[in-house]
Amino acid sequence: MELYLVRHGESDIPPDTFQNDFPLSELGQRQAAAMAKRFRDVRIDHLLTTPYLRTAQTAEAIAAVAGVAAIEEPGLGSFRAGGFHDVPVSKAREAYPEWFERTYPLQSYELAGGESAAAFFERVTEAFVEKVWERFSESRDLNVVVVCHEETINALLHHFLGLTFTGFQTFKLDHTSITRINSRMNRPRITAVNDVAHLVMAGLPVGASGTGRAAAG
Repeated sequence: MELYLVRHGESDIPPDTFQNDFPLSELGQRQAAAMAKRFRDVRIDHLLTTPYLRTAQTAEAIAAVAGVAAIEEPGLGSFRAGGFHDVPVSKAREAYPEWFERTYPLQSYELAGGESAAAFFERVTEAFVEKVWERFSESRDLNVVVVCHEETINALLHHFLGLTFTGFQTFKLDHTSITRINSRMNRPRITAVNDVAHLVMAGLPVGASGTGRAAAG
Protein backbone atom coordinates (compact mmCIF):
# COMPACT_ATOMS: atom_id res chain seq x y z
CA MET A 1 0.00 0.00 0.00
CA GLU A 2 1.08 3.52 -0.80
CA LEU A 3 -0.54 5.79 1.77
CA TYR A 4 -0.85 9.54 1.31
CA LEU A 5 -1.84 11.56 4.37
CA VAL A 6 -2.98 15.00 3.22
CA ARG A 7 -3.65 17.91 5.53
CA HIS A 8 -6.62 20.03 4.45
CA GLY A 9 -6.26 23.49 2.96
CA GLU A 10 -6.48 26.69 4.95
CA SER A 11 -9.98 27.24 6.31
CA ASP A 12 -11.82 30.53 6.62
CA ILE A 13 -11.84 30.93 10.41
CA PRO A 14 -13.51 34.16 11.60
CA PRO A 15 -11.46 36.41 13.89
CA ASP A 16 -11.53 35.59 17.61
CA THR A 17 -12.94 32.14 16.86
CA PHE A 18 -11.71 28.64 17.53
CA GLN A 19 -11.50 26.22 14.64
CA ASN A 20 -14.70 24.23 14.33
CA ASP A 21 -16.22 23.42 10.94
CA PHE A 22 -15.41 26.23 8.54
CA PRO A 23 -15.03 25.95 4.76
CA LEU A 24 -11.82 26.54 2.87
CA SER A 25 -10.67 30.10 2.44
CA GLU A 26 -9.88 31.44 -1.02
CA LEU A 27 -6.23 30.57 -0.38
CA GLY A 28 -7.25 27.15 0.88
CA GLN A 29 -9.09 26.47 -2.37
CA ARG A 30 -5.99 27.41 -4.36
CA GLN A 31 -3.84 25.21 -2.12
CA ALA A 32 -6.21 22.28 -2.65
CA ALA A 33 -6.25 22.76 -6.41
CA ALA A 34 -2.45 22.84 -6.55
CA MET A 35 -2.15 19.76 -4.35
CA ALA A 36 -4.74 17.81 -6.35
CA LYS A 37 -2.61 18.13 -9.48
CA ARG A 38 -0.04 15.91 -7.73
CA PHE A 39 -2.50 13.04 -8.12
CA ARG A 40 -3.28 13.44 -11.83
CA ASP A 41 -1.12 10.46 -12.75
CA VAL A 42 -1.80 8.39 -9.63
CA ARG A 43 -4.46 5.70 -9.64
CA ILE A 44 -6.27 6.29 -6.37
CA ASP A 45 -8.02 3.17 -5.16
CA HIS A 46 -9.45 4.61 -1.95
CA LEU A 47 -10.00 8.23 -0.95
CA LEU A 48 -10.99 8.89 2.67
CA THR A 49 -11.84 12.16 4.35
CA THR A 50 -12.98 13.31 7.75
CA PRO A 51 -16.51 14.82 8.00
CA TYR A 52 -15.59 18.50 8.08
CA LEU A 53 -16.04 21.15 5.42
CA ARG A 54 -12.31 21.89 5.22
CA THR A 55 -11.36 18.25 4.66
CA ALA A 56 -14.33 17.38 2.44
CA GLN A 57 -13.63 20.33 0.14
CA THR A 58 -9.95 19.41 -0.03
CA ALA A 59 -10.89 15.82 -0.86
CA GLU A 60 -13.29 17.08 -3.54
CA ALA A 61 -10.37 18.68 -5.35
CA ILE A 62 -8.58 15.32 -5.41
CA ALA A 63 -11.74 13.47 -6.42
CA ALA A 64 -12.28 15.80 -9.37
CA VAL A 65 -8.79 15.05 -10.70
CA ALA A 66 -8.68 11.34 -9.89
CA GLY A 67 -12.27 10.39 -10.71
CA VAL A 68 -12.88 8.63 -7.40
CA ALA A 69 -15.52 9.28 -4.72
CA ALA A 70 -14.46 10.24 -1.20
CA ILE A 71 -15.64 8.17 1.77
CA GLU A 72 -16.05 9.77 5.20
CA GLU A 73 -14.25 8.32 8.21
CA PRO A 74 -15.19 10.20 11.40
CA GLY A 75 -12.72 8.32 13.58
CA LEU A 76 -9.82 10.17 11.96
CA GLY A 77 -11.29 13.59 12.72
CA SER A 78 -9.64 16.44 14.57
CA PHE A 79 -9.42 16.98 18.31
CA ARG A 80 -12.83 17.42 19.94
CA ALA A 81 -12.30 20.68 21.78
CA GLY A 82 -15.48 20.66 23.88
CA GLY A 83 -16.73 24.02 25.12
CA PHE A 84 -13.95 25.94 23.39
CA HIS A 85 -16.01 25.69 20.18
CA ASP A 86 -18.77 27.76 21.78
CA VAL A 87 -16.92 30.84 23.09
CA PRO A 88 -14.72 33.55 21.57
CA VAL A 89 -10.99 33.00 21.87
CA SER A 90 -10.67 36.22 23.88
CA LYS A 91 -13.18 35.01 26.50
CA ALA A 92 -11.48 31.63 26.78
CA ARG A 93 -8.12 33.34 27.19
CA GLU A 94 -9.49 35.40 30.08
CA ALA A 95 -10.91 32.31 31.77
CA TYR A 96 -7.92 30.02 31.23
CA PRO A 97 -4.74 32.15 30.90
CA GLU A 98 -2.43 29.34 32.04
CA TRP A 99 -3.84 26.95 29.45
CA PHE A 100 -3.16 29.47 26.68
CA GLU A 101 0.41 29.84 27.85
CA ARG A 102 1.11 26.18 27.09
CA THR A 103 -1.25 25.43 24.19
CA TYR A 104 -0.42 24.85 20.51
CA PRO A 105 1.68 23.06 19.46
CA LEU A 106 0.68 21.17 22.62
CA GLN A 107 -2.97 20.16 22.29
CA SER A 108 -5.32 18.63 24.86
CA TYR A 109 -8.84 19.82 25.59
CA GLU A 110 -10.20 17.99 28.64
CA LEU A 111 -10.19 21.34 30.49
CA ALA A 112 -13.21 22.37 28.39
CA GLY A 113 -14.87 18.96 28.31
CA GLY A 114 -13.09 17.93 25.14
CA GLU A 115 -10.64 15.15 24.36
CA SER A 116 -7.42 14.50 26.18
CA ALA A 117 -4.36 13.73 24.09
CA ALA A 118 -4.57 10.09 25.16
CA ALA A 119 -8.24 9.78 24.18
CA PHE A 120 -7.59 11.44 20.82
CA PHE A 121 -4.64 9.18 20.09
CA GLU A 122 -6.63 6.07 20.97
CA ARG A 123 -9.57 7.07 18.78
CA VAL A 124 -7.46 7.97 15.77
CA THR A 125 -5.15 4.96 15.87
CA GLU A 126 -7.99 2.49 16.41
CA ALA A 127 -9.91 3.94 13.46
CA PHE A 128 -6.80 3.91 11.28
CA VAL A 129 -5.87 0.32 12.09
CA GLU A 130 -9.42 -0.91 11.50
CA LYS A 131 -10.38 1.18 8.48
CA VAL A 132 -7.07 1.48 6.66
CA TRP A 133 -4.15 -0.63 7.85
CA GLU A 134 -5.89 -3.98 8.36
CA ARG A 135 -7.79 -3.61 5.09
CA PHE A 136 -5.10 -2.41 2.73
CA SER A 137 -1.56 -2.71 4.13
CA GLU A 138 -0.78 -6.11 2.63
CA SER A 139 -1.69 -5.00 -0.92
CA ARG A 140 1.41 -3.64 -2.62
CA ASP A 141 -0.44 -2.13 -5.58
CA LEU A 142 -3.05 -0.05 -3.72
CA ASN A 143 -2.94 3.73 -3.45
CA VAL A 144 -4.86 5.14 -0.49
CA VAL A 145 -5.33 8.86 0.20
CA VAL A 146 -6.59 10.15 3.56
CA VAL A 147 -7.47 13.83 3.87
CA CYS A 148 -7.35 14.80 7.53
CA HIS A 149 -5.72 17.11 10.07
CA GLU A 150 -2.31 18.11 11.41
CA GLU A 151 -2.94 16.44 14.75
CA THR A 152 -4.29 13.27 13.09
CA ILE A 153 -1.16 12.91 10.98
CA ASN A 154 1.02 13.63 14.01
CA ALA A 155 -0.76 10.93 16.01
CA LEU A 156 -0.30 8.43 13.20
CA LEU A 157 3.40 9.24 12.80
CA HIS A 158 3.87 8.73 16.54
CA HIS A 159 2.01 5.43 16.18
CA PHE A 160 4.24 4.29 13.31
CA LEU A 161 7.39 5.25 15.19
CA GLY A 162 6.31 3.77 18.52
CA LEU A 163 6.49 7.16 20.26
CA THR A 164 4.31 8.33 23.13
CA PHE A 165 1.81 10.96 21.98
CA THR A 166 1.27 13.74 24.52
CA GLY A 167 -0.64 16.07 22.24
CA PHE A 168 2.53 17.88 21.15
CA GLN A 169 2.61 18.43 17.40
CA THR A 170 6.13 17.11 16.87
CA PHE A 171 5.82 17.38 13.10
CA LYS A 172 5.01 20.81 11.65
CA LEU A 173 2.61 20.15 8.79
CA ASP A 174 1.55 22.90 6.42
CA HIS A 175 -1.85 23.17 4.77
CA THR A 176 -2.28 20.60 1.94
CA SER A 177 1.08 19.04 2.78
CA ILE A 178 1.49 15.41 1.78
CA THR A 179 2.99 12.85 4.14
CA ARG A 180 3.69 9.54 2.47
CA ILE A 181 4.01 6.05 3.93
CA ASN A 182 4.25 2.70 2.24
CA SER A 183 3.82 -0.72 3.77
CA ARG A 184 6.33 -3.49 3.23
CA MET A 185 6.31 -6.79 5.11
CA ASN A 186 3.26 -5.39 6.94
CA ARG A 187 5.41 -2.61 8.41
CA PRO A 188 5.28 1.14 7.68
CA ARG A 189 8.04 3.00 5.88
CA ILE A 190 7.83 6.79 6.08
CA THR A 191 9.05 8.20 2.78
CA ALA A 192 8.01 11.88 3.00
CA VAL A 193 6.73 14.28 5.65
CA ASN A 194 5.21 17.72 4.95
CA ASP A 195 5.83 17.66 1.20
CA VAL A 196 4.68 21.05 -0.09
CA ALA A 197 6.41 21.09 -3.47
CA HIS A 198 3.06 21.85 -5.13
CA LEU A 199 2.70 25.07 -3.13
CA VAL A 200 6.20 26.18 -4.05
CA MET A 201 5.63 25.41 -7.73
CA ALA A 202 2.31 27.29 -7.69
CA GLY A 203 3.87 30.31 -5.98
CA LEU A 204 1.60 29.95 -2.96
CA PRO A 205 2.69 30.86 0.59
CA VAL A 206 3.98 28.10 2.84
CA GLY A 207 3.57 28.32 6.60
CA ALA A 208 1.09 29.56 9.19
CA SER A 209 -1.90 31.54 7.95
CA GLY A 210 -5.43 32.41 8.98
CA THR A 211 -7.00 34.83 11.45
CA GLY A 212 -8.73 32.50 13.91
CA ARG A 213 -7.23 29.96 16.27
CA ALA A 214 -6.52 26.35 15.38
CA ALA A 215 -8.03 24.73 18.46
CA ALA A 216 -8.21 21.67 16.26
CA GLY A 217 -6.42 21.42 12.94
